[in-house]
Parts: sequence; structure tokens; C-alpha cells
Amino acid sequence: MYREIKSMKILVGLSGGVDSTVATKLLIETGHDVTACTLRLLPECTGKEAKDEATIEKAKFIAKKLGIKHVVYDCRHEFEQKVIKYFSNSYKVGQTPNPCYVCNSNIKFGIMLEKALKDGFEKIATGHYAGIKEEILDGVKISHLLKGKDKQKDQSYFLSCLSQYQLSHSVFPLANFTKNEVKEIALKNNLLNEEIKESQDICFVDDGEYASFISSISSCKDFPEGDFVDIDGNKLQRHKGLQYYTVGQRRHLNIAMGYPVYVIKKDAKTNTVTVGKKEALICHSLIAKNINVIGKLPMGEKIKIKAKTRYRQVEKEAYLMLKDGGVAEVEFLKNEEAVAIGQVVVFYMGDFCLGSGIIEETY
Repeated sequence: MYREIKSMKILVGLSGGVDSTVATKLLIETGHDVTACTLRLLPECTGKEAKDEATIEKAKFIAKKLGIKHVVYDCRHEFEQKVIKYFSNSYKVGQTPNPCYVCNSNIKFGIMLEKALKDGFEKIATGHYAGIKEEILDGVKISHLLKGKDKQKDQSYFLSCLSQYQLSHSVFPLANFTKNEVKEIALKNNLLNEEIKESQDICFVDDGEYASFISSISSCKDFPEGDFVDIDGNKLQRHKGLQYYTVGQRRHLNIAMGYPVYVIKKDAKTNTVTVGKKEALICHSLIAKNINVIGKLPMGEKIKIKAKTRYRQVEKEAYLMLKDGGVAEVEFLKNEEAVAIGQVVVFYMGDFCLGSGIIEETY
């Protein structure tokens, strides 16, 4: 954890929120040479340039209060190309994306880390609730990703994409703190003068209005109207476009079938949304691609783990088998529900996060 690290030159991501602010203060108190950094992320297509500037000004104020230097890295182009386009394109092919997962891999621990090392910093730090444990295996240093102390706020799910290189250059000061303890530190030190609010998961979308945002940056031909169909493929009525629906959704379907109706799957090739009873959402296994393994795991061998296919989900017991080509099979011991293609499946063993992948098929 961060307490075990010797004094280093660290660049900490600072948004001005309670988590990143307290993380910055803890690093300073530990004796590190700390510089704060805020990423300029939101391109013109989001219409949120003012929000970005407000975040930067807030972070600049906090950095001054803490007595440290503040820098801004402009990542707007990379963010648009690697996160926003990924988000939109995933919906076009009927998938349910996780932009925060992709942002961590490509932007926060990608571009930011690359720029930081180029500017002479040894590590970067963030206010994520997660931990890192290092050990030597067969003469090689391995960085393990751990859950944070606060299991309700643990963010290892979103960090499960990180490579050994990224983890070895990262610090998570909040690993051993709960959210309440972080709030107490902030209030005790008069670091925040406003009501402490939780930030939304997706920074470029307001109040979960995914469909509206996607529509605003896409052509009408990208998301045409199509048909709702039942499990047997019978047409029911028209849908507004694939961007308006996600697997497991029940609300706003407006389909009368005499029983509660859920979105079972989306098919971009036929531009159909299949709906049915809740039991049709059951999933007993899945195939994931682009697997990121943290540490060492056996190939071609079933191992018992726990898995999550959504952030706010309780972990489920499962068997994991890694295959060649960055592919994995996950078989649940008890059936899972509403597993969406394009989402992230994360593997755990106790407090250790073993890695993750993108869900490609469900059964």
C-alpha cells in the first residue's frame, strides 16, 4: 500500500472531489514530492467544455490550498477517439459498453502515465478505492490488484484492465480507508467547503441519458428504428433505436404482453430488440475476449473463482478457464441474470482481483 512506498516524485490525478483531494493530502503527509494533475478530457462534441474548465479551476484551487504545483494535461483528442467513439460504436453493434474501464486503461493509466513518466515522475496516483500488493514470484516482481478496505466503494472492477507495467507505476492512497474516513479527513482539514457529492460514473453523460448523448453525436442512419420481437422471433411493435435499450431493462418499453417484459438481447444485424419474461435473462456461462490477467494464472485449466459482470453486482462463484488468443470461458455455479455482451467480467479470488475481459457471447 502507499504507506510502504519510499518518498518519490508522484503525479496525482486531482479533480477537486473529496476522494482525489484526500488522496493528494495523504501523499503529501507521507513525505512524497507531489504535483497535482487534472486532465482536460471533454471535447467539443460533448458540449461540456465548461464543465471541464470548472473541474480544472476547482482542482487548481485545491492544489494551491495544499501548497503544491498543479498541471493540466490535454487529453481531449485521445478521449474522443478511445472512449467516446468506443462508447458510441459499441451501441451501434448492439453491445453494452463500459467507458470508465476503457478510460482507465487508455487515458488515466495510459496517456496520463505516459506523460507523467516523460515529465520525470516516478509514479502516478489516483483516489480510487483499491490497493496494490507487490511480491516476488520466481525472481520476478508481480504487482497484485486488491480490493479496497471499503467493500461498498471498492473500485477494483474498473481497474481490472491495468497491466503489470501500469500497476507497477501506480499508487492508490485510499486503499486502507473507508469512504466515511475519507470524508472525515476532508472535513477535519477544511478541504471542501461545499456539500460532498458522489460523482456520476460517466463524466460525459448527464443523469444516465446515454441514448440522448449517442443520438447527439451520431447520424440518424446509425440508429434507425426497428422491431421488438419475442423469443420466437415474432414481430411485436417498433423500437426507437438500439441505443435506447440494454439487456435486463424493464422500464420504458411500453409493450403489453400480459406479464412483465424485459430486454433479453439486442441484434444489430437485424436491428431487433428481443423481449420476454425474466427467466429468459438467465445465463449459465459466457465467453470473454481481450482478457487481461493480473499476475499468473494457468492456461487451459479450470479454476474456481468469483466473478462480477456489473460493478454493483454481488460476486458469483464460477469456474474460469483461460484459452489461447486472449479468450476465457466463465461457467457460473448458479445461473446469472442479465449478462450483456460488451460489458466487463472481472475475476476475483478473495481480495485479489485476478483480471478481466469483455463479454463476447452468453449462453
